Amino acid sequence: MEKDNRLTPVLRHVLVFAAHIVLATILMTFVFAFRSVHDVRFDFVTLFTAGFMLFCLFSVNYLVMAHLGHSDVTSVIMVNIALLLTIVASLLCIFFGQFYVMPIAFLALIIGTDVDKHVALASHFTCVSAIAVCMVLFFYQSPDFTFASVALQIMTLLVNVGMGCLLIFLIRPYSSRLRVLIVASITVLSFGVVGFVSAATVGAHPDVMTMVTVGVSVILGGAISLFAYFCLSPVFERVFNLDTGLRLMELCSFDQPLLKELEEKAPGTYNHSLTVANISERAAYVIGENPVLAKAAALFHDIGKMENPEFFTENQTDGYNPHDELIPEASVKMITRHTEAGAKLLDEKGFPKEIISAALQHHGDSSVGYFYHKAQNITEGSLEETGYTYLGPKPQTKINAIIMIADIAEAATRSVRPSTREELVALVDKLVQQKMNERQFDECPITIAELTKVKEAVVNTLMGVHHERIAYNTLDKKK
Repeated sequence: MEKDNRLTPVLRHVLVFAAHIVLATILMTFVFAFRSVHDVRFDFVTLFTAGFMLFCLFSVNYLVMAHLGHSDVTSVIMVNIALLLTIVASLLCIFFGQFYVMPIAFLALIIGTDVDKHVALASHFTCVSAIAVCMVLFFYQSPDFTFASVALQIMTLLVNVGMGCLLIFLIRPYSSRLRVLIVASITVLSFGVVGFVSAATVGAHPDVMTMVTVGVSVILGGAISLFAYFCLSPVFERVFNLDTGLRLMELCSFDQPLLKELEEKAPGTYNHSLTVANISERAAYVIGENPVLAKAAALFHDIGKMENPEFFTENQTDGYNPHDELIPEASVKMITRHTEAGAKLLDEKGFPKEIISAALQHHGDSSVGYFYHKAQNITEGSLEETGYTYLGPKPQTKINAIIMIADIAEAATRSVRPSTREELVALVDKLVQQKMNERQFDECPITIAELTKVKEAVVNTLMGVHHERIAYNTLDKKK
């Protein structure tokens, strides 16, 4: 078993590098086909050298992605597809004589908003470098080769590099479509002016017509990139289950079919999830995490309770408790099952992996205390806690840790009903300390300082939810 575990990463790397060979071969085939139209024939050494350079560029980009923690299959496939689309589109522009209209910014937009800024930056430089390699092949035996034209084309590549980097820097992941449109449009127009001015620096005598052509072409290339982003981004979201801003907002909508089903089958759980979502959203915001992702994940964290809603107290309205007829071991299985059932349902419905992980991890491997103590009373002796815990895993992200805290705080507040803010603060402190004693936060990067901010956000949100029940001490003193 250990050998298999050691071989798995190696096999993955081998498959990725094999895919890079295929990508380099595809691009070489495109270049060879385009140049063959003009009766240009490449010798084997030239093609092999260019192909090997492309392979090295793609491989270095993958190694950077692995270093940044994005070597998963989904991210690698998505980045390589975006790279291939951008490079092929740019090659088509070169082939048809529209070199300055290359839509290089598309890669920066799609990877920067849907994956990661650092990955987008590395991929952007990889893309421009690959285009430069292909550009050399297009100049090979070309009668139109002049140093002035080459200088102008290199200058255009540099303008595209700057435009892509600025777009990556300005447009945050999870940005709304409107923000992307406004920021990208302003950036593209600005770099159109940069292209216009830069064209004047090439050659001893600036050609106004060339300056206008370059400036307009850069704007046109940026506009095509933006159009392609809006057209293909929803496709990437669905195919790769990405948690983009628009996708998350769609999942947070009350028109979402799964939320409607939860409201119908388990109304108590539905209302509990709404409160947990509000708490998680606020807590995520104060520690710099994505609040929309936290809200969406919290809305669906208990979706597995739809399977047997009557076994959870928030859905028991007629005084009947089915656990009264079950032994503690059976009750624990019914209770703990909802995490796996929820993750499975969300996976079947094609939800992003971050939301699936919240459904699976929001209880970690905590004990189901009530039924454990009930079993102890029945056996009248010591009892191992092993069979009375959730299956885990523990929260792996800060957002999942937030949802764990919000979940237990909301449930405890409904049960204990604190009457003052101080009592609520003490209750939340006790609950978080209990989870820390159980080492539930050991596998996620949340800090003590962040936990303090999360606790404050939880208290403030619950004060707003239960404002009629929980009074401030100042008001008590006035009475």
